[in-house]
Amino acid sequence: DLWSERNPNRVFGSGGIGDLGRATDAAAFQAALDAMVDFRGDKLHLTPGAYSIATALTIDVPGCRIVGAAVRHPKRSLVTVTAAVDAAYTISVDDVEIAHHTLIPLTAANTLDLSSGADRGYLHHLYWNAAGIATSTSTEFCNGTTNVDWLVENCVFFVDDEQGDTFTLTSSQRWMWQDCEFYVGLTGVAWASVMTFTTSALGNVVRRSLFRGCGGATPAVFTNLFTGVANVNGQLLFVASYVDGTALATGTAIETTFGTTTDIEIADIGQTGDATTEAGVLISLA
Repeated sequence: DLWSERNPNRVFGSGGIGDLGRATDAAAFQAALDAMVDFRGDKLHLTPGAYSIATALTIDVPGCRIVGAAVRHPKRSLVTVTAAVDAAYTISVDDVEIAHHTLIPLTAANTLDLSSGADRGYLHHLYWNAAGIATSTSTEFCNGTTNVDWLVENCVFFVDDEQGDTFTLTSSQRWMWQDCEFYVGLTGVAWASVMTFTTSALGNVVRRSLFRGCGGATPAVFTNLFTGVANVNGQLLFVASYVDGTALATGTAIETTFGTTTDIEIADIGQTGDATTEAGVLISLA
């Protein structure tokens, strides 16, 4: 194996070329993670190929990185990782970076699970592709509790059936999503909620992002983009983004549950059309 020859004692698996003594992709991934040193920025480099993770990975090295070959857009990824177990990526430490690959979810499971106190993570150039995954509102990308200061950028999320949230965050604060794309596809599909904030999820920001339906005779819709906690101020700022208004179930489908106080702030949202077929720009503070 050329990768092994060029990197002796540093290669643990090669995506279908040979397992180098590891029986499964998960075992190869875990061997690489176990060889890492805290806070050194060690990288698990995923060579082009398809991998399946059937045993949850223990990601417990602060500052580690799990990345594929760099691409300009997530849909051009050369690496696909299929989650064949709940919480395939289980993150318990700070400063973890995950990037540049496609993730295929398992029905009724989380792809990423963040332990309480796992902070300052960085997710970018990921494509969470739920195409063809059996419907379940328990199918989610990321579930976290008491995690702060995460950055999510240049990621794409796609569902073609009624799945759960991309993110469900409990008491998580100061998250930033930017330059992300969220798609709901196939005629008649309704995505109930794209993100849910619970308990004391505060100071979060979504900006420069796209929420797009994929049309059809009976258009696929977002029932709600964001679900929050009633009457808790300052949960989310939603700004400088574009929403496919024809994919909103109702004119008020951007948010639900938040309440009457300033729970979610909405400003400078370009809306291509709404439930009454009126196009324009929605600029409002709720």
